Amino acid sequence: MKIDCHLHLPVRDSLFSLDAQKGFLLQELKANNIDYGIVIPDNLHTSDIGNLQQCLDLFKHDNQIFLMASIQILEEPISSISEIENLLKAKRIVGLKIFPGHDEHYPNDAGLKPFIALCLKYDVPFIVHTGENSGNPTVAKWNDPKYIVELAVEFPKLKIVICHYFWPQMEYCYRITRGYPNIYFDTSGLADKEVENATGKEVIQDILERTIADNPKSVLLGSDFGMCDIAAHVGLINRLNISTKLKEAIFYRNAIDLFAWKSSPVTSLRGD
Repeated sequence: MKIDCHLHLPVRDSLFSLDAQKGFLLQELKANNIDYGIVIPDNLHTSDIGNLQQCLDLFKHDNQIFLMASIQILEEPISSISEIENLLKAKRIVGLKIFPGHDEHYPNDAGLKPFIALCLKYDVPFIVHTGENSGNPTVAKWNDPKYIVELAVEFPKLKIVICHYFWPQMEYCYRITRGYPNIYFDTSGLADKEVENATGKEVIQDILERTIADNPKSVLLGSDFGMCDIAAHVGLINRLNISTKLKEAIFYRNAIDLFAWKSSPVTSLRGD
């Protein structure tokens, strides 16, 4: 089994609708033997990758796809706190994501506290975009992992997932987050050529292997499709110098534990 914990709707010149984008996404999942995926919509009302309500409507009949809610605290929110809570209660979303760096606020901004409270109440992860944006390294100041560590200390029961491992400063991110059992990492973007060139392929592999050695449950498969390639990220995990059992943990077992799925994500979460 494989669970890709970090997906977006793909944007291509040949895809003229959200339905077409969905079809291409599902095709890519099948081609790469991905059994389940978590799609992350945008936190803007108008977006080429769809907002939360659009994605809820788009995937409501697709049992292999689960959704995050993306949080906006600087502009008009996509959904109110009560709406987010209703979606969590109904198990229509599996976690909350923020985009510091795209948005000019820190991961520990006071405005996020009500959403963090919901993550704690419903035992779902709090997902944080980190690292440089393509062509814009300065935005990393907003998502420095030192702020994520502050959250981990303040909320020791909050499950925090760091996306993109604060590339290209992975060594710094590893060092500052090491030893916090409630901090997790997905591999999203780490097999992308830009990230590899800026960070170093050997560095990426070494940091992931050390992270797994410290806490075998802390790393999850994430590809960042539709911007990045699923096969490249599966290949990254397969190249790690770790046991088959640990690779299986990254491919699906860690996600099942993190999202508190009993065995199969569909049967345990959706009650099918």
